[in-house]
Amino acid sequence: MIAKNLIAYLEEHYPRNLAYDWDNVGLQVGSASQEVNRILVTLDVTLEVINEAIQMEASMIIAHHPMIFRPIKDIQTDQESGKMIERLIKHDIVLYVMHTNYDIASQGMNKVLADKLELKDQEIVDFTTEEEGLGRIGTVEQTSLQSFADLVKQAFHLDHVRVIGKPHQMLSKVAIVGGSGSSIIEQAKALGADLLITGDITYHHALDMQMSGLLGIDPGHHIEVVFVQALTKEIAKQFADLLVVQSKVNTNPYQIL
Repeated sequence: MIAKNLIAYLEEHYPRNLAYDWDNVGLQVGSASQEVNRILVTLDVTLEVINEAIQMEASMIIAHHPMIFRPIKDIQTDQESGKMIERLIKHDIVLYVMHTNYDIASQGMNKVLADKLELKDQEIVDFTTEEEGLGRIGTVEQTSLQSFADLVKQAFHLDHVRVIGKPHQMLSKVAIVGGSGSSIIEQAKALGADLLITGDITYHHALDMQMSGLLGIDPGHHIEVVFVQALTKEIAKQFADLLVVQSKVNTNPYQIL
């Protein structure tokens, strides 16, 4: 298959114009006219992920987080960033990125996350177009913050989460947004959320949430790894002639000691 045919399918379902202006999505390395047959899907692009792609003789990597985000001033191949670009080009590996366009698309990241927690009656939290937007809000059977935190850990295979609020406090309406979603705190509260789940909640945002009575669970940014399984399954279902593989590399930069 030619890369541009797969890209056309992805951009039909996750249009690039949904992405925020500050984002960098789409084809980042390689040619859209290249033949592709083996695809590696990953959350992040690291040198270890690229080596994994080389070992499996992949001709394309599809990632959620952009490898190239800011303007490149130089490509020094004795440094890791330059070495990554060099290896992609040398081994004819196309790199394609789906970031905030995947987050915002109706069947994208936040739908996948909300479904993992079995949120009912789902709605979009922050519309960016007339029909699509960031975050999902829905209902659950009334439960405690402690119990729901345990559910989040189980759903996303986590050892721990950070919690804002008292463990015994009750909740039934939950908002979730992948990545760093502190920007939707006000919208979630206005929609009646008892709890907001998102990563990278800062100290001051946590204080604001506490004062407003909005409960919080911060499971970290890395729960967006659900992208890997979801997109792998989708592409494999649509394109039976492609070998689509989930990356086995754990790209989470954080460790708990």
